[in-house]
Amino acid sequence: MTKKSNLFLIATLAIALARCAPAPAPIVAPAPQAGDRYIIDPRIGYDLQPTPANAKRFDEAWRAILGGDYTTARKRLEDIRSREPGYAPAQLAEASIALRQGKTDAARPIVERILGKRPHYIAAEVYAAEIDIAEKRPREAYDRYRDLATRPNAPDFVAERIAELQTSLFDQLYSAAAAAPDDEAVRLLREALAINPSASAARIALAQKLVGQHKFDEARTELEPILNSGDVDRTEVQEALAEIDINRGRYEAAIARYERLSKRDRRFAPRLDEIKRQYADANMPPQFRRAIESEAITRADLAVLMYWKVASVRFASNMAAPPIAIDIGETPGRDEIVRAMALGIYQVDPVTRRVGPYSPVNAGALTRIAARMLTMRGAACTRGAGNDPQKLLAACAIVDPALGAGIDAPVSGRVAAGVMEQVDRALK
Repeated sequence: MTKKSNLFLIATLAIALARCAPAPAPIVAPAPQAGDRYIIDPRIGYDLQPTPANAKRFDEAWRAILGGDYTTARKRLEDIRSREPGYAPAQLAEASIALRQGKTDAARPIVERILGKRPHYIAAEVYAAEIDIAEKRPREAYDRYRDLATRPNAPDFVAERIAELQTSLFDQLYSAAAAAPDDEAVRLLREALAINPSASAARIALAQKLVGQHKFDEARTELEPILNSGDVDRTEVQEALAEIDINRGRYEAAIARYERLSKRDRRFAPRLDEIKRQYADANMPPQFRRAIESEAITRADLAVLMYWKVASVRFASNMAAPPIAIDIGETPGRDEIVRAMALGIYQVDPVTRRVGPYSPVNAGALTRIAARMLTMRGAACTRGAGNDPQKLLAACAIVDPALGAGIDAPVSGRVAAGVMEQVDRALK
């Protein structure tokens, strides 16, 4: 057989074997893993079609990207760009490679440039949101995905991604609020509730912060959604509602709430007592309310406070006739001043016949008057304590109003009322 015949035979056999060999298996792209599944096909949301040849090249490039063969993918993408430089999916595919490699700094300029020209390009919007997530900016990602969700052709996973971001963002804001100053905490809690309005713990925390800032109407508004729920009986809710009631002058409702709370937890007992005192004060005559609200009381104010706060003064009997004072006239609290004179607590100047109802009472004067009351009304704690006013107050466990402030400091009605309450306890 000639050499030529041998070559022909070999070629014939090769062709026959090739025909009998199985066809190569088609390339199957692996399923995206973890967060890569959100790095969607760059053609989604892009309306213009490439040439058939470039469409085939892009299919090959995308399969290579999904398979992690970025070298092959870049070659195909470069071929496409050399023929159709304006084909945006080929540019966005480069960003998808960068994202899969964790290089958000490389992906972001590509995505931003594309969105600058095509602001409603779905794939590019998804990429931008995923870059935000990778760079720990969940709020920006959340806003992007919420905007995307309004589109009729939004990808199916958008709702799922929004739910994930809601949870993450809410937890972030709620945790930050717990460690923030009150003003900042209020802002953070409002943002958290804008994301998840049904979060009762955040709503209650916001109401508590607002009550602490004396923004009672706002606090009540924030509590409205849970007033008909099982959370209404929570201690924090009842406490906030009680404080709101007090601000509205509904003392009886507040007292009822605090009485229930006090039965659960005795920590609320002091606040209950304080509210009861406030309620009693609110029902006092106008001269008492004016005196207790004063920032710098007079002797007339103090006479009113000692009458209404000290039982030994209010219910004293067998009193001597009071001396005559020419300067009390129609002074508010005239009757209380007369009683203080009759008990010898207030003395009338023997020459001018004046008691000085409008004279200011400083801290030193309050100390002396409180000591005189203790002595003249027979407080047991004053026995053996001498005549020094400060020592007398100390012996009766009464805080000296001059301590810290100085003897010349003006005295508010609240401070004076507090001293009179201590005097009343010492006399019982």
